[in-house]
Amino acid sequence: MTVCALNTNILSLTLYKSNLEYSIMNISSQRQNIAYTLSRACTGTTDFSNDPQVQSLQYMDSYLELQQKNLETQQKAATTQLESLQKLLENNIKKDFTINLSA
Repeated sequence: MTVCALNTNILSLTLYKSNLEYSIMNISSQRQNIAYTLSRACTGTTDFSNDPQVQSLQYMDSYLELQQKNLETQQKAATTQLESLQKLLENNIKKDFTINLSA
């Protein structure tokens, strides 16, 4: 690959990784809001396990947790691929711009 193509891939992958991080942050915020709502709903009640609102919030939190783990896995894969491309770019730059004075 050429240096230009590698840089383009690195930039695209960096954008993808940033979008994943943003999505993870949003999900984390939603989960914090759910936890806050659950703590407020459960204050003063002894048996909240049968409350449909509580069950719905717990289901939503579980769903968001799975989404978050999925995005974190994608983020780790993107990080690994990004590191690989950056190393490839460094090697190509060294190879392409090394002066051979022994010739």
